[in-house]
Amino acid sequence: MTPQFAPLERLLVQGVRDGVFTAAVALVGLKGELVWQGGVGKTSLDPESLPVTLATVFDLASFTKPLATALALMLLMDRGLLQPDSCLGDLLPEEWLPEDKRRLTIGSLLAHRAGLPAWRPFYQKLLQYPPADRPGLLTRLAAAEALTYPPDTQTLYSDLGFILLQAVVEAVSGLPLDHFCQNAIYRPLGLETLGFVRLPVRRPAVSGNCLYAATEEGLIPGRNIFGEVHDENAWAAGGVAGHAGLFGTGPEVFALLAALYRTWQGDPRSPFRTDSVRRFFTPVKDGDRPFGFDRPHPEPSRRSVGRFFPSNSVGHLGFTGVSFWLDLDQGQVVVLLTNRVHLGRANDKIRAFRPRFHEAASQALGCGRFQPIPLCS
Repeated sequence: MTPQFAPLERLLVQGVRDGVFTAAVALVGLKGELVWQGGVGKTSLDPESLPVTLATVFDLASFTKPLATALALMLLMDRGLLQPDSCLGDLLPEEWLPEDKRRLTIGSLLAHRAGLPAWRPFYQKLLQYPPADRPGLLTRLAAAEALTYPPDTQTLYSDLGFILLQAVVEAVSGLPLDHFCQNAIYRPLGLETLGFVRLPVRRPAVSGNCLYAATEEGLIPGRNIFGEVHDENAWAAGGVAGHAGLFGTGPEVFALLAALYRTWQGDPRSPFRTDSVRRFFTPVKDGDRPFGFDRPHPEPSRRSVGRFFPSNSVGHLGFTGVSFWLDLDQGQVVVLLTNRVHLGRANDKIRAFRPRFHEAASQALGCGRFQPIPLCS
C-alpha cells in the first residue's frame, strides 16, 4: 500500500474502535481505475464471527434505487419500451392503479418529484397475509397512498416511488426485477455476487461463518440478520423490492460504478449507452436530483461526501451504513460499505465518519481542494 492511502485504513480501524460499525470495506479509484481497497473488522459482534474480507457481502439498502431499479429503467428506455415522460397509466394495469397515479411519469418518480410520501410501514399489513399471497401487494399498497403534494412541484425522497417503479420494470420487461437486473446488467459485466436475496433463505448453522455482514435484529425477534434484507417493507415482500433488497461486495459495486463512469466518458464497451448515462446523471429541470441518483447537498452540515467532491457528482447513501460517490469532473470514485445498523439503528456515528473518510480519500487521490457547491435552484 502506498503511504498516501495509509490514513484510509487507519480511519476504518478507528471506526471499528469507536463503534461506528463492526465491518467495513472501502474502495477508492480515479477515472474508473481502482487505486486502493481495504476491509476491517468482523462480520458481527459475535466473538466467533469471521474477519471482513473484500468478499464480504453487505446489505446495500437504498443502493437498490440507483443501481438496480434506475439502471433497469435506463436499459428499457434504450430499448424503446418507455421514456421519462411515459405515464404509469400506460404501463400498469388500470384495475388496481388509482386515478391520481395514472398520470405520474417515470421521470417524476425517478427524480422523487411525483408527490408520494417518503415511507409507510406497509410491512404491518403485508405480514397479515401468508407469503404466497404477498407478491404484488407492496406495489398496490404504495399505489393506494394519497399524494402529499402536486406532482413536479417539489422534491421529496420517497421509497414509494421506487416501489411503483419495480412494477413498471416487471410489466415492461416481463421479468421479475431481480432476474432482469441479473440477466441484463450484472452478469454481462461479470458481477457474480451483486443481486437480490429472495426469502426465505437457508441460514447458516453457525451465524459467525456467514459471508454476510450482519445487520440488526429483524422482524423475527431475537436474531440478527445475515443475508436477509434489513428493510422491513422489502423483507415482508419477500426480499425483492424497487427501493431495497440489493446485496453485494465492495469490488462489484466499484466495478459497476467504474463501468458507468467510463460510459459517461464515452467508452462504448458497456451495456449502457453514453447518452442515457448522461441523462440519468443530470439533475432534472426545477429539481435537485438526477434520475435515481443523488448529488452532494449544498449545506456543509449535510454533505456526507465531504468538501472535495464538486456539485457535478452523483452518489447515494443506504440506511444500513453504505455510500458511494462518483465525481464526474475529476473522476474520483469512493465506495464505503459498513454495517452500522448492527450496533442499533439509532447509531448515527456514520454521519460524522462519512465526510471524514471521503475527505481523506480525496486528499490521497490528490483531489483535496475545496469544492464550493452552489445552492440548489
